[in-house]
Formats: sequence, C-alpha cells, structure tokens
Amino acid sequence: MDILFRPREYHRPRDLREATWLLSSFGRRARVIAGGTDLLVDKPPDVECLVDISDLGLCYIRQDTDGINIGAATTLDLIENSPILSPEPYTVVSEAASMMATPAVRNRATIGGNLCNASPAADLPLALMVLDSTVKIVGLSRSRILPVGDFFKDVNQTALDEDELLVEVHIPLSSESSSAAFMKLRHHQTSVDLAIVNVAARLTCPDSICEDARIAAGAVAKTPLHARKAEEMLIGKKIDKELIRNAAGAASEESKPIDDVRASAGYRKRMVAVLVKRALEAALGGLEHGKSKR
Repeated sequence: MDILFRPREYHRPRDLREATWLLSSFGRRARVIAGGTDLLVDKPPDVECLVDISDLGLCYIRQDTDGINIGAATTLDLIENSPILSPEPYTVVSEAASMMATPAVRNRATIGGNLCNASPAADLPLALMVLDSTVKIVGLSRSRILPVGDFFKDVNQTALDEDELLVEVHIPLSSESSSAAFMKLRHHQTSVDLAIVNVAARLTCPDSICEDARIAAGAVAKTPLHARKAEEMLIGKKIDKELIRNAAGAASEESKPIDDVRASAGYRKRMVAVLVKRALEAALGGLEHGKSKR
C-alpha cells in the first residue's frame, strides 16, 4: 500500500480572498491545512494542493456582547485552557476538547479541522450543538452562517462548497440558569480512542422548571444526532430522576447506530441511554451548584 502523501503544490494565502480563489481553482484536488492532524492520517490520494490558512488570523477566542467567537484555526489546547470557556455552560466545549487525543495532538489540531473532518464520532460538534452555536463560512463570492448541526451532511461530508472555507464558530450568550455536560465512552478509555458513544446535554432551568433543553449524541448516526424528542420531554417540567431516565430512553430510541469494529449497534443504543442520563444529571448538578453560589 502506498503510504506517501506528496501534494504537488503548497500555498500559504495572505487573505481569505486568495484562499477561496485557490480552493475554487483546484476544486476537489485542494485541501485546507492548519494543524494537519486529520489530513496527514487520512492521506487522501487525490489531493494535489495544500492551502495553508495559518497566516489568516483565524486563531483566537474572543467574547463580545453577542457571545463567544472562536477562529477556525484555534487549537484544541487553547480551547481546553481558555478562561473565556470556563464558566457554565460554555465549559462543555473545553471539556470536550480536553478528552480528545493526546496533549501533543491538541497543541496542533484545530476546531475547524475537527468540524470539517465530519466524523460521526467527533466530540466538539456535540458540545457546540447544545450551545446553539453557528459556523461562519466564506466563499469566493459569498459568506453564510449555518447552525453547527446543519453543517454536517453525511459521514465525512459537510455543507462546504469547493470554494468555501469555515472561518469562525460563534457561541451565543446563554442564560445564567443554564448548565451543560459532556460524556464520552471509549473502548479502553484512553485519550487516543475514538468514542464508542459521546453525548452532550444542556439544561436551562430558571425557577426549577426546565425552560430549554439540548441533547446531542455522536457515533450513533451518520451525522451528530440532535435528540429532539428527548428534549421535548424535558421542556416545561421540573427535572427529576424519573424524567431524566425517560428522556435518556427516548434519546436511545432516536439513535441509529451501526455495528463496527468498536461496538455493536445494540450496545451503542444502550450506552446512549446511560450517557444521556449521566450528562443530564451532571447538567442538573451544575445548575444546583450555580444556585448555591449566587
């Protein structure tokens, strides 16, 4: 088997327009590179051109009156350790980043790369989905905003056109009465293992009544799963153990996993219920802890 990966051309554009022009010119023969941790593992044989976005100023985490903005070239290490992402419920993003790969990989891998790889088992999409995050996409002649959940179209396929580049993730401001949690089950529970099942959940519960809920699961469908029926069971009700258990069961029923080398579909379905239950319990615990501090 040929393990060489030697694209013929390497470009380091000076601005977004040049980057999108290169992507438009080379089409499917071009790949964007920042950290390169996925690209250098996959080694796609049809790639002839690398477009390095390291000089485009896309490595940042900033907070303003609208929320938190994260540049596509921001590394997982920066996300894991960012003080901006330490308060509830945003800490779910740093928690997800901390459970990915090894420290050496987290120093190189980027949030944009994790999203654009579009693995069904990816961690960051789930954390971003439960925070109602969006992605900003820039192309040669237009820019657009998509909810993170709509960015994924199939296994390893995104909504990006050939000339488009993901440039930023936006996390809107959340209520103080909101808490989120991330859970991940791996085969050997080591940092390099992909998730058998991963889950993120967020609860917004002012005055002890659930005003809003978000549940997302990975490795149980072709794209990250948004468990809408389970969410609907929680909204407008006081959260208790029985309600959490029922919602976790509903999320399991919504999942559509497959058998593969890491786990069977049946096992994954059972683990969705377990991890959703734990994530909801952790989010509820975060809300109670937050009330005790206020």
